[in-house]
Amino acid sequence: MTLGMNTVFNISGSNDVSLKETYERSMRILDDFFETKWVKNQPKVYVVDSRATIDSLQGSETQKWLVGWDAGWSVYVLDRDSFKTDAARMYSNEEYQMLITHELAHVYFKVAAGGKIEPKWLWEGVSIFVSGQAEVWDKPENFKSFLDNNEVYTESGYAILLLVNKYGKSKLIQLLKQYKVYSGEFTKLFEEVYGFLPSYETFNQLMLK
Repeated sequence: MTLGMNTVFNISGSNDVSLKETYERSMRILDDFFETKWVKNQPKVYVVDSRATIDSLQGSETQKWLVGWDAGWSVYVLDRDSFKTDAARMYSNEEYQMLITHELAHVYFKVAAGGKIEPKWLWEGVSIFVSGQAEVWDKPENFKSFLDNNEVYTESGYAILLLVNKYGKSKLIQLLKQYKVYSGEFTKLFEEVYGFLPSYETFNQLMLK
C-alpha cells in the first residue's frame, strides 16, 4: 500500500436538494434515452470531498482531469466545492449535470449491453453523447484515433452524435441490445446494424454529409 493512502472511509447520506435534483434529472434523461424505467435498486452517487480522497480510492496519484468514474452499479464524482482546487476545469452547474449524467450513463450502458464495456470508443462515446458533452466540447477536425482506443474523449462522442443524427437513436439502442447477447466480433455486429464497418474513412464521410 502506498504510504498515506487510506483504506477506510466515512460515508454519510446527503440532504443537498440541488444535488438530488441533478441526480433525478440525469435519471430522467437516461431512462428516456435507453428506453427503460429504472425504479428499484437505482445506482448510487458518491460525492468525493477532495483529490486526496480520489487518489486513495484509486490507489495512486491521479490527474486533475479525473473528476468522476463508475464502479459496479455506482458512480463517484468530485465534490463541486473542490473543483476550484482539485479539478482541471472550473465548476459550472451545467458541467456538473453533464458529469453526473455521463457517469450514470456508464451504468445504464452496462445494463443495456449485459456488462460489456468494450469497445472503449462506444463505451465512452455513448456517455459523452447522452450527457450532452458532445454538443459543447470541441468538434474534432477529423477522425483519426478513437477506433484504436486513443483520443476517445475528443472523438468518440462526436462519432456517436453523427450516428444518431444520421441513422436515429433506435439503431444505437438496437446495437446495444443485440450486443448484450452477441458472442461474435463487435465490428461484425456493427456492420449488421448499420450496413458498414466502423472505420475512420466511413466516419469522416459521415462528417462531410
